[in-house]
Amino acid sequence: MSRQTESPSEQIARLRAEINQIQRQIRDAENDLLQREEDLRAFELEFEISVGYLLEHLVQLEAEVNDYLQQIKIRRVEKTFGEGYRAVEDQFDEKWNAPRRPSPKAPSAKPPPLTAARLKKVYRELARRYHPDLAVNEADRARRTAKMTAVNDAYKAGSLVELVALAEEKDAFVTEAMTIPQTPKPEPRPQTEMAMVQVLEDELERHRRRLFQVQDALQNFHHRPMVELALEARFARRDGRDLLAEMAAEAQRKIARKEVEREMIRVQFENLQ
Repeated sequence: MSRQTESPSEQIARLRAEINQIQRQIRDAENDLLQREEDLRAFELEFEISVGYLLEHLVQLEAEVNDYLQQIKIRRVEKTFGEGYRAVEDQFDEKWNAPRRPSPKAPSAKPPPLTAARLKKVYRELARRYHPDLAVNEADRARRTAKMTAVNDAYKAGSLVELVALAEEKDAFVTEAMTIPQTPKPEPRPQTEMAMVQVLEDELERHRRRLFQVQDALQNFHHRPMVELALEARFARRDGRDLLAEMAAEAQRKIARKEVEREMIRVQFENLQ
């Protein structure tokens, strides 16, 4: 049977099945991404313990050296041109080469988990709202019966999106209930089903977008610099090398050289005073 000849009930059944399938794909992909993130955080901690603090110390030493060099430059310029003079290139750098702050990235929205407790909570709210026993007359009872049929159907299918869509119809339903005619006029079932078809199609599209986001994150995960370093460390370990230990040793050598450089420049700066 082609989709063009499907009845609303058949469309709902098909869309529910597709949503369930894509939800499983999303869960699998998210679990895969979560595992990779956990492995990466473990490596980042190992890196920080072995190398990170050394690199931070090296950056601090370089900043101190650059500060001394800048102070030496200022002192020499002031001796030549007078106190408070600023070189043209310094003014240019200050105005045109100031570092720009990166714009913050908006957090990616993640759909809330579909739990049995949340499904039951929404169902109970709708049952209290639409139960036929609360009808004020026969026309109201007919409307409530149609709504509760849709609510029960969605609950049995475990479709939270349908229950939420029904919950959002509250204001329209209350308005109709206040102005219902005396002659019973039940709401046609196909109209409710067609509305649910649109809701489910929108939900399916949202899940497809989410699956694409997670799969894209997985596909590009290895492009992160720390992930690349973790892979290099893993390959080095297979060859009997400890890449982080090698990086730590190299950082310590650079620190030793930078400390000597800083002391030499510091003495030079003090001699200019």
